[in-house]
Amino acid sequence: MNETPQGPGARQHALELVLAPADDTAVRTLWDVLERAGVRSSARHRGPTHRPHVTVLSGPRPSEVVVELAAELWHDLLPTQLSAAGLVLLGGTRPALAELLVADPATVAARGQVQMLWSGADARPWVPHLTLAPRLRPEELTSALAALQDGAARPPARDGIPVRVASGLRWWDPDEGVVHELSPQPS
Repeated sequence: MNETPQGPGARQHALELVLAPADDTAVRTLWDVLERAGVRSSARHRGPTHRPHVTVLSGPRPSEVVVELAAELWHDLLPTQLSAAGLVLLGGTRPALAELLVADPATVAARGQVQMLWSGADARPWVPHLTLAPRLRPEELTSALAALQDGAARPPARDGIPVRVASGLRWWDPDEGVVHELSPQPS
């Protein structure tokens, strides 16, 4: 793989969990609910590869060893259930509204293994989440919460616990503008 700049202006590559079809559709529906309420949601991102996802790790271009390890680890973990813990605000003065998720210990451990090998990867603690509306203004927050209060934001329960199902792992390569599927996504 070619080396790319790794300074502050370098593009961030990402390993992302993508959702099973039913959960992908459900999150897109939430984006639409927010849009109808006048809230700028993640639906406005028009990139051809954009879809609901959970960023596992980001950083400069990963080495082939990192990519291969991630593919190998998640091959055995997917599909995986991520418990939905509710809505959360992430960030400072213009926070993102997101659905907070909780990964199982095996998924957290796999992320840790990849993080140890990925030079320059984000070292912050992982907060698994699905972004619903990025960079909200204060007046949008009230509208967003009102739009989602009817329970539409709550994912279906499986064994009594609300969950989203992640069915694939991909690598977002901003240098090439493409995603590389690293694990098969069951249909």
